[in-house]
Amino acid sequence: MTSQKIYWRKVALDSLWVIVAFLSVYAISSHYNFSDNFYTWARQYEQSVDVDEWLPALLASLVAMLWFAKRRINECRILIKKNHALLQRVLEVQESERKRIARDLHDDLGQYLSAINAQASSLMMDNDCSVSAKLTAERIVSSASHAFHATHHLIRALRPVALDDLGLAAALEHLVDSWRSLSSVSNMNVTSQNPTSYHLNIRGNIDQFNETINIAVFRVVQEALNNVSKHAQATRVFIHIHNQPNCLSIEIKDDGVGFNLSKQSSGYGLQGMAERIDALGGDLTITSQADVNQGNTGTKIYVQINTVTLNELAQ
Repeated sequence: MTSQKIYWRKVALDSLWVIVAFLSVYAISSHYNFSDNFYTWARQYEQSVDVDEWLPALLASLVAMLWFAKRRINECRILIKKNHALLQRVLEVQESERKRIARDLHDDLGQYLSAINAQASSLMMDNDCSVSAKLTAERIVSSASHAFHATHHLIRALRPVALDDLGLAAALEHLVDSWRSLSSVSNMNVTSQNPTSYHLNIRGNIDQFNETINIAVFRVVQEALNNVSKHAQATRVFIHIHNQPNCLSIEIKDDGVGFNLSKQSSGYGLQGMAERIDALGGDLTITSQADVNQGNTGTKIYVQINTVTLNELAQ
């Protein structure tokens, strides 16, 4: 639940309490005939105090309370904006650190692995080396190659190169293609023998946003696909992204086992996803049919970000 939803939920709750208090006072006043009793009591002091003069004082008190309430609402809005700005700054620092780590892995570890691979390969080609030494060098080459591919995969997870070079749409296409390839090769679906199929549908131009929005959208889709591969046991995954005139919507749904929303603890992935959307002033909704005992009909993640918020962030 985003900060805006929490804010309006508190406003609705406060309004409900005001209505309940009003109805309670009205019922008690009607039951005990408060107006007539008050009139009888007030006539005792009619000579010394003019009761009619109380009305302007009561109205002034009401206006003062309304003014204080409005000021409190404005303060809450300012705090929400500051919270969004702070959260956005934290995410920017996080992405900057990811970028630095990815660069260090590429420049330092990548060079060391390439050097190990080259030196071990030269030993394999050396006729003066024994057979056992060549076998050891061959195993070193194989291990270095696996480590290099693992490092390359880690670098892409830390900082998607396609996002910087080609834009958001191409980066998402590349991300989905990588999951298609990984699913067809390793068959990550444990329950079914069929690989998971991934379907990406993009409507509208999504390459017009700044880096902050691009990273947020990419990370949401990335984390959702990670959750599908780890927990969903799905055979089909659909990703729909629509850039409308008034909002950007993201819908990710699968046909997996789902989970119970009332019992599922908020994991780091879902929490990070919610924080990113909250920083953009958007709404995140997660539904899973397994929580209402309707069978394994999968999970749906729906994100909606207002275009006005996007324009403010782009300035």
